[in-house]
Amino acid sequence: MTTDATSSPSAATQALQSATSVPKNQQIDKQEFLTLFLAQLKNQDPLSPMEPTELTSQLAQLSSLEQLTGINTRLDTLAGNAKNDQTATVLGLIGRDVRFDGGTVGVTKGIAPEVSFTLDKRADDVTATIVGPSGKVVRKVDLGGQSIGPHTFKFDGHDAQGVIVTDGDYKIQISAKSKDQDAPTDLSLLATARVEGADLTGDSPAIVVGGRRIGLDEIKQVLEASAD
Repeated sequence: MTTDATSSPSAATQALQSATSVPKNQQIDKQEFLTLFLAQLKNQDPLSPMEPTELTSQLAQLSSLEQLTGINTRLDTLAGNAKNDQTATVLGLIGRDVRFDGGTVGVTKGIAPEVSFTLDKRADDVTATIVGPSGKVVRKVDLGGQSIGPHTFKFDGHDAQGVIVTDGDYKIQISAKSKDQDAPTDLSLLATARVEGADLTGDSPAIVVGGRRIGLDEIKQVLEASAD
């Protein structure tokens, strides 16, 4: 009985096409790629084997896939380690006093953290403006004349009518003007407060101060907790 030499490869080719059919846009991993590659070698037409250049090309693809898989694994590991380190740092800051950008502070039950500013020359008129979450000015405080050097200001949590403001984030703007100035100068502020807790829900862990979430990149200085 004579066997048609081309019938078997044809059937094998159909089997290969069925085995290697992958839905469009579906990704395969290294093991699946290797399985498909070996199936292709096993079922190739003996009368028309795969060209050496094609074989080399597919082996190069396998090597690239393996390298990329290894890189992704290492990156995931590094990212996981970095987040674990940040989590440990955040947890270690609970109960400590920190300094951060004082342009925005959290107010809880009328209590706000103290902010500090420095004057490089004497100012005849220093004013603190507090802006509420809605963007409206809730109060202006005249701090009078101030000498050169460091100073502090603490919002007492009351609006212009003496009513305790609602909880939320408030912007504090302090400007200084001397007699020889035509317009006041806005000052850079630093807030000092105790870390109340940690927020681990986001992509990056953060501390919680006055009910406000503050990232590690916003912290300017860490201090020993002051006595209450």
